[in-house]
Amino acid sequence: MEKKIMFKVTDFIERDLKWEEEQCKDLDIEFQHYQLRDASAAELIETFKDADGLLTNMARFDAEVMAGIDNVKLLIRHGIGYDNVDVRAATENGIVFANEATASSEDVAEHTLMLIFDTFRKKKIQERMLNFWIKTRKWSSDSIYPLYRLKGKTLGIIGCGNIGSRVLKRVSGFGMNVLVCDPYLTAARWNELGSQHTDFETVLKQADVVAIHVPVTEETRHMFNRNSLRLMKKSAILINTARGAIVNTADLIDALKKGVIAGAGLDVYEDEPPPPDFELLNMENVILSPHVAWYSEEGGWDIRYMILDDIKAFLEGRLPQFVINPEVLKSPKLKMKWQQ
Repeated sequence: MEKKIMFKVTDFIERDLKWEEEQCKDLDIEFQHYQLRDASAAELIETFKDADGLLTNMARFDAEVMAGIDNVKLLIRHGIGYDNVDVRAATENGIVFANEATASSEDVAEHTLMLIFDTFRKKKIQERMLNFWIKTRKWSSDSIYPLYRLKGKTLGIIGCGNIGSRVLKRVSGFGMNVLVCDPYLTAARWNELGSQHTDFETVLKQADVVAIHVPVTEETRHMFNRNSLRLMKKSAILINTARGAIVNTADLIDALKKGVIAGAGLDVYEDEPPPPDFELLNMENVILSPHVAWYSEEGGWDIRYMILDDIKAFLEGRLPQFVINPEVLKSPKLKMKWQQ
């Protein structure tokens, strides 16, 4: 009797995986799921080394784990970001690594706009004003001065992939000028977007709002630091719905305290969750959300459907839709058999 394909889940954020269980049963796949987000390398290796395919959310797949999961041919990241996975180690061990690159893109774009509005219109100060008005019966705009409109201002988009391009499309009716920094887009893609590349420093110097939409790489880690923040206007705000490590937190706090920039709206943090004494929590010029930009009921099901499609592709000898390490396909160590 031929052995069943085994697919395992390291950790998950859904309320349950009953739907996945039924789908895998229909596909004659042996399906197992765990909650081992914070497991050690040794525990991850012992639990998942016999799987043919793996789905992970936040469990850490470093070089040690990659070398130890002998049978794994495909690793899928539940979502867009993948800074918890050592991509080079996946390639070195012949493992195809994929993510769901377009999952929740609509939701993150919407959340970006929410943070732009709440930060630019000083939502925290508005709440304090309202409480003062109710308590004293006196209305005054002194505490919120100055307040500006977005129309006529400049939005700088750093990274114009799946999410950044959706933000670009959504702000078309805002009456804003838009500058986009993304040196990796093709001329054809720029033509589709109706935009063009502007270098990083120019965007920072000219933008009133800067929105970050790039992954964490060696190039982008701490790309917003003391020096780059000082290039921004004193009246500008910074929005980050990408990854916390793109912004040097200590430098951002210092810049906000000293008035180097006017405000920030963040959904992601270098340390998650932030510590109880996190200084940004008490700053009126900062709007924070709990790494929830990706979430909607629609988006949650989109990603489940996408993952199932990748599992079906694996069974049929096809590649997942979004392969992060295509160089592995030419490696003699490649474990996955696929139809070229």
